[in-house]
Formats: sequence, structure tokens, C-alpha cells
Amino acid sequence: MDNELLASLLARCALKEQKALEKLYGLSAVYLHAVAYKIVRSQESSNEVLQDAFVQIWDNAGSFSPAQSQATTWMSSIVRYRAIDKIRREQKHANRIGGDEEEDLLLTTPAKERPLEELENIELNHKTQACLETMHEKFSKSIKLAYLYGYSREELVDILGANLNTVKSWLRRGSLKLKECLQNEYK
Repeated sequence: MDNELLASLLARCALKEQKALEKLYGLSAVYLHAVAYKIVRSQESSNEVLQDAFVQIWDNAGSFSPAQSQATTWMSSIVRYRAIDKIRREQKHANRIGGDEEEDLLLTTPAKERPLEELENIELNHKTQACLETMHEKFSKSIKLAYLYGYSREELVDILGANLNTVKSWLRRGSLKLKECLQNEYK
């Protein structure tokens, strides 16, 4: 691929010229799709990654600097990050609880034998659970859903029935209370 041509097209994308984006896509999509596919290993997922990446390329074309990197390197980085983000999101979703269980979160450790190296984690889990139980329900529930099950703030808005600023506040205040409680436990 001609990096000078791609850099020129990126500069025109920064000026929001849609024809430049179409040409940029035509010249680089096959290569960038291959980059995404190598990471996510799925045709459907790599298509989603490519679409997300081109939205980000369009939105951030003004930040591209030919003096700092080649156009293919810059665009490939965006695709790689989007692909890695997709894998992480899918892994978080795989670890989530489902349906009705959202309302009845349990953080208890199963009562079975554990190797000695896990004893510290068990102790921390119990102390964390004890601290979460002392908090207001909205704080503890938002922290459990966000940090243990990987829900985003936007998803918490729907689950908890609150606006985004309220959810952010609950997470911040709950995190501070949890930190304070755990610090007191280890004094």
C-alpha cells in the first residue's frame, strides 16, 4: 500500500470528506480485516472490529501525524486495539451471571478444599465481602456488577435503573468506601 496516498486520504478524512474515507476503505480494508482476523479468529467478529476501527479512524483522522508513524501502522494499531477490546469484552461477558441471577449476587467462596496458595485470596474475598455487606445496597451492587462481572457503566444504567452520573457516583463512592474498609481491616 502507498503510505503517502493513505496519509493524504487520512488528512482529507480529518476534513470530513466522505469520498476520502470511501477510497481509504477501498485501499486498506482487506489488509486491516486480515489484521483483525488474526486476533479475533472469527469472520463475524473481524467484520465488527473493522467497522469499529473505521469509525475511530474517521473520528480521529486529525490526530494522525505522518511524522510519527506510517498510515498503515497507525490504522493497524487502531484495528489491533479494537480487536483486543472485543476479545476482552467477550471474555467479560462469558464470566457474567445470567438473567434472574443478576438480582441475587453471591460472592461466597464454595465450601471445598483449596490449595494453600489460594488462602490469601480466600481471606481477601471474605474481607471484601464483609466490607461490601456494610455498604448501601446500591454501592455494593454496582461494584459487584462492574468489577466482578464486567458490566460497563452504560449497562449498569439499564440494570440498576439509574442515570449515568448516578451510576458513576455510586461506583466512585462505593470504591472509596471499600478502600477505606479494607485499609481498616489491614491496620
